[in-house]
Amino acid sequence: MTAALMFRRGLQRSSVWKSACYDPLVIANRRHAGATSAHSKIRHGASSVAWPWAIALTVFGHGVSAAPVYQPPGSNLTYGDVTHGQRLSSGTGNPAAAAADAARAADAGDERRFGTVVSAVAGVEFGNVDEFFTTLDELSGAFASTPPDDGDPGGPGDPPAEPPDDGIDIGRIVDICCPDLRALIDRAEAGLKTRLALLTLISVDGYAKGFRSFDVPVITSSDIAGGAWTFGVNWSDSVKAYGIADPTLTFDRNDALEDLENQYDLMPGDPVTTIDLVGDVDLVFDPRLGNVKAVLDNDSTLITKASRTTEVWLGYSRRIGTIKSGDLFVGAEAKFFDLDLSRVGIRFGDIKDSEALFESIRDASYRSDSGFGADFGVLWVTDRYQLGATLTNVNEPTFEYPAVDVAGYREVAVIDRLFQDQSYTMTRQLKLEGSVFGSNRRWSAHLGLDANEAEDPMGDSFQWLTLSSGLSTNWAWLPDFRFGFRRNLAGSELGYLAIGATMFRWFNVDLAVETNRVTIDEDTYPRSAMLSLGFQVEF
Repeated sequence: MTAALMFRRGLQRSSVWKSACYDPLVIANRRHAGATSAHSKIRHGASSVAWPWAIALTVFGHGVSAAPVYQPPGSNLTYGDVTHGQRLSSGTGNPAAAAADAARAADAGDERRFGTVVSAVAGVEFGNVDEFFTTLDELSGAFASTPPDDGDPGGPGDPPAEPPDDGIDIGRIVDICCPDLRALIDRAEAGLKTRLALLTLISVDGYAKGFRSFDVPVITSSDIAGGAWTFGVNWSDSVKAYGIADPTLTFDRNDALEDLENQYDLMPGDPVTTIDLVGDVDLVFDPRLGNVKAVLDNDSTLITKASRTTEVWLGYSRRIGTIKSGDLFVGAEAKFFDLDLSRVGIRFGDIKDSEALFESIRDASYRSDSGFGADFGVLWVTDRYQLGATLTNVNEPTFEYPAVDVAGYREVAVIDRLFQDQSYTMTRQLKLEGSVFGSNRRWSAHLGLDANEAEDPMGDSFQWLTLSSGLSTNWAWLPDFRFGFRRNLAGSELGYLAIGATMFRWFNVDLAVETNRVTIDEDTYPRSAMLSLGFQVEF
């Protein structure tokens, strides 16, 4: 089952929010980016599949391939990007951590020299719009499609020459010769407000997103060049769909009424006729049937993005000395990235099936780009507590998305928005961490904080704050347990409760669920969830 199919099944059963509870004719003149609102009171749409099973299907779906810097794999999904010192995955965050863990193991007489942690992690997240794809399809029917640029004087963006397939049905007229034009304008305005309420909602809170990642780090504590080495590979992909609202749609009922009165001269039996009113609304009349539709002429756009990433890294860390009662470790990682990026924009009026469009994004044309990155870390370790810092993507590599076709677009604000995320930069980010430990490090408590925000390939901002604690039993038949809380201080501002366990000393399972609840068919589920499954081997 693909992530796109799961999104569709998850969104198709919840009710559509259709209330024009505020005046969208005013709001439509404000510029909206595709940001999210974590505290919306609107009922949310989410997966009709039980969340744990839905995430598990995504983890083991085809082509398991979002960079682990934002949703760390394995036990670090619960612990956060901290050097927790419990089990092998502790050494995969801070570049200095491998040497610190190796030194501690050596002090305890542990002769292990090699280990790997194989993890698959996946997550889904929904915006604050019920029936996202269904709402998009309903909304797109109110917009005029982009006519072909066939050399006609009108050019792209003018009203369609042929009657539209859809439009806002504003009723029938009995007397074609002398209709109540004021009533037609009133009904057109009412239908317009409802559609603009949906448009505003989608542009602010509407999106569907998912990611998958398969991570294989290898850690060796052999004394090669005086330190510990790490290397590995990560395959990941992510996909997102979101709306961009054209903030310039105008409609003044008095001007529209005057314009309609000046142009209307239809008689029974006349062909279907489009009357272009002042502003961005057309009225389409079918005198033979008496049907009237309103059509919006607007550049609002649905963006679908996808990324496929292969990351290969090599790291080295070592102890460089003792400061007071603790040892100081430093480390560095060199990384190679190979990214395939896809980005497709389509005006709302050209959308026929948003679900199919979203599902097809994985098969769209990708632009390949590659680059190198570097991370540095430092860790000061004592018997009972430790402090550390990591600086990721020091050189901030940049990758280019394929250009979006802007033919037919007129609104500068929308065109500028389409060009804003044409490139993706791995933002330099400082990660801070602190941990305290009990005797023999059987229990631990940890704090992780990203000092600044960074973006993922989908353009979403992340700045994680994590709090976690764990208990290590060191017995094969009794699992190690861990608990955590993580909140994104930027972007979506979502918060997650996490729980994980290591069973039989080698199998890891961790689940993080968003703390806000959503309503689906009168039941409640987390708005977002992430699941990590994997195993670790030590020699």
